[in-house]
Amino acid sequence: MRAHVETGEVVSIIPSAGREAGSSDHTLNPALLRSNLVVGFGATDSEDVHPFFTLRSQLLKHVRATDQRFFAIASTQPGNGKSHVAINLAAALSRIHPTVLIELDLRRPSIGRTLGLSPDHPGIEDALSGAASLQETAIRIAGTRLTVHRVRDPQADPETLLASDRLRELTRAIHDADDRPICIVDTPPTVIHDDIMLIAPVIDGVIMVVQEGRTSKRALVNAIKSLSPTPVIGSVLNRSISAPLQTADYAYYYNPMEQRQPA
Repeated sequence: MRAHVETGEVVSIIPSAGREAGSSDHTLNPALLRSNLVVGFGATDSEDVHPFFTLRSQLLKHVRATDQRFFAIASTQPGNGKSHVAINLAAALSRIHPTVLIELDLRRPSIGRTLGLSPDHPGIEDALSGAASLQETAIRIAGTRLTVHRVRDPQADPETLLASDRLRELTRAIHDADDRPICIVDTPPTVIHDDIMLIAPVIDGVIMVVQEGRTSKRALVNAIKSLSPTPVIGSVLNRSISAPLQTADYAYYYNPMEQRQPA
């Protein structure tokens, strides 16, 4: 399927929505979304959003086949477009299914800025440290079925937070929510530190975003090996070889990985 978006051509094959005590609602600014290329909340007849609908359909097919609901969006290096994919895929999913977007790129967070979320609200790092509850870090996007847990303040040394039992407890609480949300996790690049390896055990599957001209085959193979036994269930190729998210050359191709059957 082919579709044209504001940033160029996209080709693809690829929680709780119920209100919780302590969570807050946020009304999105359409002008800010446009400037940050967030198209997943756009009009259904807009060509911009159709590629993410296709990504959504492919992921829902995987969910129905496996009953898995926790997925990481990852890349081998910064600037490949993983956060852009995570935000827009979560937005598209939330139109038809309860969805949670969690930011676990604690060193280089961007979701709060991209969506215009208040810096005064506790962040997911506060829940991981025990300074706030999961409900207190939840930001519900008004008029949608999307709940966001973003990072408020960048963390220079997040290993302790990511290695704690709190991460598993928090993700389990989201997984066990009555409305059975699908969770999209924006993760750190695989070549920077070992953060993603600390996150991988709580993830059902990974979608890798790679960029033409920047992501080497060796880096991708090493990333897949480092994530094991958490499977890479698909890859998204960003065709742009210029500045990410800035030109009409920005595009995606989604390739679902063949699932191996247990021996």
